[in-house]
Amino acid sequence: MQKINVLIVDDEALIREGLRALLEKEAFIGHISEASDATQFYAHLSKKNINMILLDIRLRDATGVELLKSIKRFDPSPKVIVVTGMDGVELIINLLKNGVDGIVYKLDGYNEIRKTIRSILASGNYFPESILKIIQANAGSWDNIPTVVLTSQELKILKAIARGSITREIANELSMTEATAETYRLRLIKKLGVSNTAGLLAYAYRNGIL
Repeated sequence: MQKINVLIVDDEALIREGLRALLEKEAFIGHISEASDATQFYAHLSKKNINMILLDIRLRDATGVELLKSIKRFDPSPKVIVVTGMDGVELIINLLKNGVDGIVYKLDGYNEIRKTIRSILASGNYFPESILKIIQANAGSWDNIPTVVLTSQELKILKAIARGSITREIANELSMTEATAETYRLRLIKKLGVSNTAGLLAYAYRNGIL
């Protein structure tokens, strides 16, 4: 089997170091790079011959869905395995819509990552039974699943809400009127398909936005 170059994208150093240590033992792994944020990610992607990316969803300055979209614009694009602790149905479907090649839950451990890598190298993509069940259960409503990608302003509003800030405080923090801040909150609720602020935060945490 030809050796592949891997980029590990995770903002936790312990996770990156642990994956690197395990991957270095594999005969089919060539060079391994690491990125902790979007800046490092793009630097590695533009300068090195990356064949496969192990991508976390929750980063300091970006979401995995955003990065996945940018990866798929490369020609040829590296294969992408999302390695995540998030299990929101909306998240999984948006990853699938944007061309992810494999999904591994962190709780499943390294053997599942290794299995996914080898399966993708052999057949192009691989999804475990839990992911296939999500695909099957949502086949009829695929196009109605809301996006998890937010604008920078929407993300700022959401983070402020998560900190417990009220509308007046959000408006002062972001230099906008209270009416504008409230409009953003209502738009977020509608965009993410929830009924109130509590649902908004639950959605955000479940899908790795916060």
